[in-house]
Parts: sequence; C-alpha cells; structure tokens
Amino acid sequence: MRYPLKLDGFEGQTVEVQPSGLLAGPKLLLNGQPAPAGPKRGQMALRRNDGREVLVRWRPQFLGLDVPQLYVDGYVVHVVPPLPLVVWVWCALPILLVLIGGALGALAGFVAFAINTKIFRSSLPGLGKWGLSLLVSLLGGVVYLTAATLLYSALGGAA
Repeated sequence: MRYPLKLDGFEGQTVEVQPSGLLAGPKLLLNGQPAPAGPKRGQMALRRNDGREVLVRWRPQFLGLDVPQLYVDGYVVHVVPPLPLVVWVWCALPILLVLIGGALGALAGFVAFAINTKIFRSSLPGLGKWGLSLLVSLLGGVVYLTAATLLYSALGGAA
C-alpha cells in the first residue's frame, strides 16, 4: 500500500510513501521512482517545481514499527495519522507469548504483532480489522504451540 502526499512546491508531481516491508525500509517515491539520495546518509534530495532542491529525511514513529513521518525542508509531514494507543495494545497482545514460550513465543508474537499493525493500516472496514487481527493473534498462538510441540518431540521429549 502506498500513501500519497501533497507537498508544497510539488504540484503536478506524484509523491508517495511506500511503507517498510519485512526486510526493506520505507521508500519515498517521486513520480513512481525512488527519491534520489541526499548529501548525507539517510537524506533524500527532491527538486521542487521552481528548481530548488529540498532535503528530506525519515522520522520514525512508535519505535520504528509504524509508517514513519518525513522532515521536509525543516517541517514535519505526517504521512498517516498515528494509530490510537488502544490499537497498539491490541496489536501487541500476541507478544505475551514470550511469557510462556521464551524465544519461540517471542518470535511468533512479534510476527503476529507486525501483521496486526499492517492490518490496522489497511483499507478494511473497522470491525473487519479487529476481527482479522484477532484471528492473526490466535493463529500466532497456534503456530507457537505447533512449533513448540514439534521441537519438543524432535528433541526426544527431553527438556
């Protein structure tokens, strides 16, 4: 999913943010192409309609787990509004698997958490988001129990 932006000085151009994936960070796209790198690490250089170069950089939100904001020429651009605290708590419930499952539980919980946050950024209707995230959280628990059972039996039942 891409988020379109309206930036002053870029009228008639398409500016979009493509959020991070599992292995790649977010991308800023100008007219469908990745934004050119700026002079410093983490910066991007965009050319406005009047020919002036504007430096842009990312500003992470919520520990880097949400769609980042942009600093554009000294001011903050909110790509999307932040998720409410209740949504973050709901999405993070699968992380409680770490309490019973250690590293394996944490892995299953964090994957379910990441999927849940993507669900709440999707275009599904409100109740659909809550229901689908509940299913993902439950599936995270099932995946953990299945993996733990298989690992336990593979080790010959010894702890």
